[in-house]
This record gives sequence, structure tokens and C-alpha cells, in this order.
Amino acid sequence: MNALFFDLPSYIFITFPLTIACVAMHISARVHWSLILRDLGVPLALIGSFIGFLGLVYNVGPTDNSVIGPATGLLLVCLMYGGILASIGFFWGFRSEGSVNLALRPTEIKWWGPSVSIMSFLAMQLVAADSAADLGLFFSPIPLSVSAATAFIALLISNRKNILQALSQSFLLSAMINVLIGIVYYYNDEIVPGVVIGLLGIVYSLTAYICLYLLSFKLGDPKKLDPPLMNWHWLEISGFIIFMFLAPVSLAEYGLNIEDDEKEKKLELRIQALERKLDLLSQQTTQ
Repeated sequence: MNALFFDLPSYIFITFPLTIACVAMHISARVHWSLILRDLGVPLALIGSFIGFLGLVYNVGPTDNSVIGPATGLLLVCLMYGGILASIGFFWGFRSEGSVNLALRPTEIKWWGPSVSIMSFLAMQLVAADSAADLGLFFSPIPLSVSAATAFIALLISNRKNILQALSQSFLLSAMINVLIGIVYYYNDEIVPGVVIGLLGIVYSLTAYICLYLLSFKLGDPKKLDPPLMNWHWLEISGFIIFMFLAPVSLAEYGLNIEDDEKEKKLELRIQALERKLDLLSQQTTQ
């Protein structure tokens, strides 16, 4: 039973880039490690979860119930890892409040810290996508266009003072739009395109958000992004799409399925008994 809660690829996907980011940002910008865990644990786990599930959709298809259930469980295990690390960072921040709330001066922060953190994160994401399925399958024009157009509009309309907040909110908005587009496809019997658009839309937006968060240490103040609140919003969007596309069978439905299975077994037994009787009758008539 305990093996259900351990998945080595998910663990490596989350801990490797987070460890590099914690070390690089601490050396280059004196950022406390608990701040990185608190702000990036959940977004990184969501990306890993959705990349893994998209690989399953591409390789198996979304209609094989024998595979979808365990895959959804694995998705939630990956998210659990990120949630645990984010919780450690959140609660450790109370213990090291002085270090966490240390005033940062962008001019004193070296560029190599955010750059190394971003490159390690993107490299791990590419490796995970290539391992899950063909790398080209993770590039879809619809969610990519929606994400780019929303960010461009935010840059065009917002002023320079609030550009970081505007971009952050635009990533969240583009994820919501892509999820809605995916649901429209899904309910028009375009199941695979709907799932792909919805999940890739979130992956693209989260990728851009993590890069923006790391760059914000040099370009401005990451507190303006309000990462704890953003994490809740990301969880809300992700929870919505998980239960729209991957909702588990309820206990009532599970009970009905058991009853149907029992009825099928009884019918099969009756059919087998009738076939035996027919065989006996045919043997008697030939004799």
C-alpha cells in the first residue's frame, strides 16, 4: 500500500529544480530557501502532474478505464509532493521570518541566479515531456496562441509600473480560457483535443509564471505577484479541470457497477448451463 505514495520520477522532477533554485537564489540574491519552496512547490508539481498525464493520453488514450484511474492517482501523488514541500517552506518561514522578509535590492542581485534556476527548470521540463511522449506533441497552436495573445494584451494595456502583476494575472487568465476551450471541445465529442488543450494551456501558463517569478527578483519585487494567493488560484483552476475530465467514480456509481457485474456473471453462468444442456440434447438426438 505504501508503494502507491512513492514515485521516483515525480520526486526527481520536483526536488531537482527546486534544489538548484534554492542554492542559486540564496548565493546570488540571499533569498531564503523556504521562500522558493513555498512559492514554487505547487506550480512545479502541477506541471509535472499534467505532463505525465498528457503522456498517458498520447500513448494510451483517455478512454481506457484500467489505466486512467491509476494515472490520476499518480497525478495526485506528484501534486502531494509539491504540496508537502510548499507547506515546509510556508511553516519554516515563520521560524525564519527575518530572513524570509529580508529586503531585496534588485541592483545587488546577480543575473546568473534567476538564469540558472530557470534553465534547470526548463531542462527538467523538457526531459519529462520527452520521456512521457514525443516532445513535439507538447506543442499545440491553440493553447500557445491563447497564452501569447493574453500576455501581449497585458503588456500593451498595462503601465510599466504594474507590468509584473499584469503579466502574472494574464498567465492565470490564459489558463482559464484554455480550460474553457478544452471543455467545449470535450463536450463536442472531441475528447483528446479537449484534454490536450486544457492541460497544455495550464502547463504553458505555469511555465511562464515560474519564469516570471524568478525574474521578478531582478526586475522588481516578487511580493507584488502575491505568490501564496496565486498558488491557490492555480490549484482552483487545476482542481476544476481534474474533476471535469478525470472525476473518479462515486461510491453510489461504484455500487451500481458491482451490481451490474454480478448480474453479468449470473447471466454468463446461465448461458453456460444452457449450452451444456443443448450439448446433451444434441448428443441424445444423434444417438
